[in-house]
Amino acid sequence: MMDAAATEGNIRKIEWLQILGICLQGLRIAIPAAALLFIPAETVKATLNAMPEWLTTGMAIGGGMVVAVGYAMVINMMANREVWPFFIIGFVVAAISQLTLIALGALGFALALIYLNLSERGNSSNGGSKGDPLDDILNDY
Repeated sequence: MMDAAATEGNIRKIEWLQILGICLQGLRIAIPAAALLFIPAETVKATLNAMPEWLTTGMAIGGGMVVAVGYAMVINMMANREVWPFFIIGFVVAAISQLTLIALGALGFALALIYLNLSERGNSSNGGSKGDPLDDILNDY
């Protein structure tokens, strides 16, 4: 319907369809959340325990796939030669330690700040941030 409205040039219809889509997404979250407020915890626990093993195993595998797809999406969006060293450092640290995701996120944030600080110092003699591809990418957003 949005494509048809765009073809017609009807911006108002596109806006209303967008609002409708957002409301439907809200209902998609709100209805199950509200249902959980009224369903006793014992009922939910019994339902989960009644699920066959093949289903719970499949859901566990699917959950692992979500993580892999998430990493692939991040790498796909940010893959360039300036950030590959940070990906490598992150994966090595994640593999050799028992750090939590919060600790890994803090480490990644610290590395990003170090990189930005060093790139600013390196470009200060040039009179600006020209020549820094990462800075150019960030400024385009």
